[in-house]
Amino acid sequence: MKRLLERATRDLVRRGIRDGLLGGNGIWLALGAVAWLARWLSRSPAPGVVREQIRVGETITVTSVAPPAFGRRARKLAKAERTEAAAARRQVRSERKNAAGLRGDTAAEGDDDRRPKKADKKGRTSGGAKAGKGGRRATRA
Repeated sequence: MKRLLERATRDLVRRGIRDGLLGGNGIWLALGAVAWLARWLSRSPAPGVVREQIRVGETITVTSVAPPAFGRRARKLAKAERTEAAAARRQVRSERKNAAGLRGDTAAEGDDDRRPKKADKKGRTSGGAKAGKGGRRATRA
C-alpha cells in the first residue's frame, strides 16, 4: 500500500510540473504542489538514538559513514587532495636534494668542481648570452 501511495504522489508531482508549470494549467500546478508537499512531509528521518538492553557477551559497534560529496564540496575536496599531494612531492624532492648535499655529491667547496653550463645548438647558454662572446648582449637604449 505504501509503494502505491508513493508512486501516486510521484506521478502527481510529475504531472503537476508538466501540465501545470510548463503547460500553464493552474489546477494541475496546485495538485502537483500538494502532492510534493505530502511527499516532503511523509519522509521519515533516520533514527538518531536507539535504546536497547545489552546482554552479557553482546557487543556494540558504532559506525558513521559520511555522505558522498558532490558539487562544489566535491571539487573543493579534490582540490585539497591535489594540493596535499603536490606538497608531499615537493617535500620528497627537497629531502632528496638535502640528502644529496649531505653525501657530498654536490660541489660545496667552490666553483672549480661545478659543471660548465651547456650551450644549445645556437650556442646560447641558459643565461641568455652566446657562448664565447663573454658577457651580456647589447641592448637598445
